[in-house]
Amino acid sequence: MKKRILFLLLLTFVLSAVVVQAATTDPMLKSRVGWSYGKTGDFLNGHIPALDETVVRPWELFQWKAIFHQSDGTANTINNYDVFNVKKKIDDPNFDKENGLGLVHKSKLGLGDLFDAVMTGQKVNAKQLSYFRESFVSNAEDPIFKAGHPFFYTVDGAKFLRISGILPRMGVIFDRTEKVSESDHRAHFNGSKWPELKVSTDGKLNINFTAYGYTERNIRIIATPKGSFPDLSLVMNLNDNKLINTSVDAYDGSLKVGYNDIVKMLGKEVDIILDDGYGRTAIKSVTLPEEPEKMDFVPTKLTLTEGGQLWLKFRYDGDDFNRSEFANARGIPNTADVKIGGAVTAEFTMPGMFNELPATIKNGQEFSSLLGKIEVGDKPGKYYIKVTALVNNPNHPDRALETPAKSYLNNEVNGEWVIDIAGPQNDLIAQSVTVSPSSMTEGEKGTISAKVKNIGSTNQNNVLIRFYDNQKQIYEVRKNMPANEVISVGGFSWTGSQIGVHSISVHVDPEREVPDKDRTNNIAVTGCSVSGSSGGSSGKNCSKTNVDNNWTVTYRLITGYHTKTGTTTWTDSAGKSHSSTYTYTDYSDPIWESRNVGYSESLDIIAAVNTKQGIVTDNKRPKTSDRESRGSWAIIPWSAKNGLDPNKVTRAGYGFEIKVTTKYETNWEKKVPVGLEGTAKPFGGKYVGPSPGEVVAKIYNSKGNFVETLTLERTSGGDTGTAVWELPKKLHRFQDGQEALERKYYTNKDWSDGDVTVQIVVTDSGSQGNIEGCSSQKVRIYGSMYEDSQNIRIK
Repeated sequence: MKKRILFLLLLTFVLSAVVVQAATTDPMLKSRVGWSYGKTGDFLNGHIPALDETVVRPWELFQWKAIFHQSDGTANTINNYDVFNVKKKIDDPNFDKENGLGLVHKSKLGLGDLFDAVMTGQKVNAKQLSYFRESFVSNAEDPIFKAGHPFFYTVDGAKFLRISGILPRMGVIFDRTEKVSESDHRAHFNGSKWPELKVSTDGKLNINFTAYGYTERNIRIIATPKGSFPDLSLVMNLNDNKLINTSVDAYDGSLKVGYNDIVKMLGKEVDIILDDGYGRTAIKSVTLPEEPEKMDFVPTKLTLTEGGQLWLKFRYDGDDFNRSEFANARGIPNTADVKIGGAVTAEFTMPGMFNELPATIKNGQEFSSLLGKIEVGDKPGKYYIKVTALVNNPNHPDRALETPAKSYLNNEVNGEWVIDIAGPQNDLIAQSVTVSPSSMTEGEKGTISAKVKNIGSTNQNNVLIRFYDNQKQIYEVRKNMPANEVISVGGFSWTGSQIGVHSISVHVDPEREVPDKDRTNNIAVTGCSVSGSSGGSSGKNCSKTNVDNNWTVTYRLITGYHTKTGTTTWTDSAGKSHSSTYTYTDYSDPIWESRNVGYSESLDIIAAVNTKQGIVTDNKRPKTSDRESRGSWAIIPWSAKNGLDPNKVTRAGYGFEIKVTTKYETNWEKKVPVGLEGTAKPFGGKYVGPSPGEVVAKIYNSKGNFVETLTLERTSGGDTGTAVWELPKKLHRFQDGQEALERKYYTNKDWSDGDVTVQIVVTDSGSQGNIEGCSSQKVRIYGSMYEDSQNIRIK
């Protein structure tokens, strides 16, 4: 008997379980169209995602599970997720379960069934859930869902919507499918978070929010009388009557709204409501203060201190109010637009929040606000500063309330200042540098000294002074330079060890260690010529008629000015430093460069002798000039026979003329480089060719013995260019008693036949005194003057 009773109880339990299972296996759509799982039909018309085409196919109703994963990590499952399987091809024998798609009946009741299943277990305020449900089920009447829409289907005459297409309007998105077994298929969905809303008051109604979703949607933020939701017959749109359109998954936004209009329309007690575009809502209640009739912040004074601090003084005029109700918790925004001109130009804005307001602001109270600090930099010059300051900047989103609206029109104050940044007051000058002697021979010692000066009101001590030979440093010393006194530096000994023209310069403060208002005058230059000693001729047969000389000198010139960088710095009221850099050309700090320039000079020598024995004489017609060529009767035919020039042949005891033509050329200081500030300075001086006493003739007799040296005199030309040199005029007396004033040299009557050598030597000319040219000429002795028996008529 006990076994029978036990069996009956067990049977009852099993039957009950079967009933429950049977209840849960009814399709969700059964109450709408009466179909059960396994039902088939001939006409499903719509877009099949698996086939990527719109078709008409036979269909089969199949049971799936749908799992909804919530953002908080929880999940709920719908066991009767209705899926319609279709045939891949219309004549296929079997339905393809891989081509199935979930559908919901297109009606408010059908969408309501789906909504209730999805929201099972969700903890949502009943009013907000009902509002959400009503928003979702209204999609059944959306006119876009009709034939041709990818989410719209007809199944044997009934209208359906694709579930994965309509659920995004709940903030839910399809994720994936899962095949557990042939009879267990699952669809997974992800739900987005419920919207979040924060509301505060500090001079304005501050609203911060985040709305979540997966589709394009329109977010709405409104205010309603407190407790009236879901009755939205009296609302105020808080976003200038605009919806916020977005399609991002998480949209963050904020609004700042004045109190007055809200209080006038809805009262002080209101609800702020965020509708995320799906019907999900976030609601916050807030009590708004009533605005005073008059609130006005008025600037009274703008001050820039010597230290660069910019202060704004302002006053409050109006009804007393609590700071927390009408001013931002951070303070009130005070700003300054700054323009700097003159020595540099800059523009910047100094924003700040004045946070020293008391808890209660009273009529007539005055405040001082540090807007920041301005540092123009250290470039010398005048700086013109213009400032436009605003108290409680009317354009700032965190401004405190002022009422009436015209109170914002008097928030501006202006100020102008001039700041003069003084540069260095002292001017260090290199006045001169000298070398004594200024011309010397190689290896000779000279003394270099300079004069420098400090023009200014203060002494400058331990100033570096440096000397250069061309670009090579040769000496340095440090000197104290009293104000407005000429200081002698040196002299120190210097050896002219290299032939040429030397650029000797003195540099005051070459390392820029001392403040100096003008560095264009810190260098002085002079020239010094070092010559080689004359080596004399190279023997009686010397022939060096073309001589060239080249040398290089170093000039110092200004090629530009240093570009420098300055910084304009300003510090805001919070103590944060800001800066902007600028560049400028410092015309008191030049760029000195060395420039090597090559020069040249040349000396050409043409020498000639003339015995005048080539002049033909005629005994029948004697003349005075026959005296100079009285041996020509024999010399001319003899010279012709021996291939000689008769004017270079004479008798022992007769004379001959010497003529030397010199040509000296130089381009000295025709290539002085051109810099700025009148640089480079020429060294000066003039280089010339042979001077009197520097052109001589050395005589060697027919036996090759040196006889004497004759100094020629310049008979035409000058120091440069072409000059002619001849023997000085000399009075000669002859045995017959005659006299003649001539430029001739007379040979000794006892010299034997042979060549007399005349060596022309030019020395000590040019830039360095070491140019030496020479030319050798020959005069043939042929017989003696006693062999001539012609009668010479003398008048």
